[in-house]
Amino acid sequence: MRVENQPAYILHQRPFRDTSQILEVFSKDYGRLSIMSRGSRGAKSRLKSVLQPFRALVLGWSGRGEMPTLNAAESASQSVAFFQGKSLACALYINELIMHLTYRHDVHELLFSQYHQTINQLIESETLEKELRLFELKLLDNLGVPLDLQHRADTGEVLQPDQQYFFKIEQGFYPVLEHQVNERQVQVSGESLLLMARGDFDENNTLKEAKLLMRSVLNHYLGGKRLKSRELFRPSA
Repeated sequence: MRVENQPAYILHQRPFRDTSQILEVFSKDYGRLSIMSRGSRGAKSRLKSVLQPFRALVLGWSGRGEMPTLNAAESASQSVAFFQGKSLACALYINELIMHLTYRHDVHELLFSQYHQTINQLIESETLEKELRLFELKLLDNLGVPLDLQHRADTGEVLQPDQQYFFKIEQGFYPVLEHQVNERQVQVSGESLLLMARGDFDENNTLKEAKLLMRSVLNHYLGGKRLKSRELFRPSA
C-alpha cells in the first residue's frame, strides 16, 4: 500500500538503531499508526527538523503490515507551533490521551480536526484548561461514549441548575438527594453541567467541577494507565 499527501501529526517518536526512528502518527484518513522513518535522525537528514510533535505535517508512506516506511514529509504550514511551560504540558497531555484511548487504524476524522484546532488554540490561548475540557468532551464523543450533560440518566428529565448530581460510568447523571452516593463518585452542580453542555467554562466553579468530573471519567477508560504529562501540572492539576 502506498499513501501520499496525508495530513498528520506526530504524537510520539522513539529512536531505532543509529539514525532511524519509529513515529507514532495520528493521521486524518488512517487514524493512529506506527511508521518507520529511516535515517531521519542522521546529522545530514533534511527531515530531522521537520518531524516534530505538534507540527501539522503532510506525510507519505508505503509498505504492508503494521509498520510501513516513511517516504515523504513536509510541513503543512510555514508557522511552527512553539510550546513551553503549561501550554507544553497541555499539548503533551492530549497526545497521551490519543495514544492511550484510540485503537490503531481506527479512523477519527472529526477528532483529527478537533486535535488540529486544539493545538492551535493552545499556542495563544490564555484559557488552557477550557481548551482541555472541550477536547476531552470531543474525545469521548468520538470514542462513542459521549456524556449527556443535560438530562438525568434515570428519568430523562432536564437537569436542574440548583441540584447536585453524581455520575455513574456508562450510565449518566443522577440527583444526589434521590440516590445513594459513594465517596468515589464526583458531585457536580446542575448549573455547571448545563454550562459545560454549551461549551461555557467562563465560571471558575464550572472549570473546577469539570476538571474533577473529566478526570474521573477518563481514569475509568484509561484503565489504570498513568499519564506522564499530568505530573507536569502539579501541584495545580
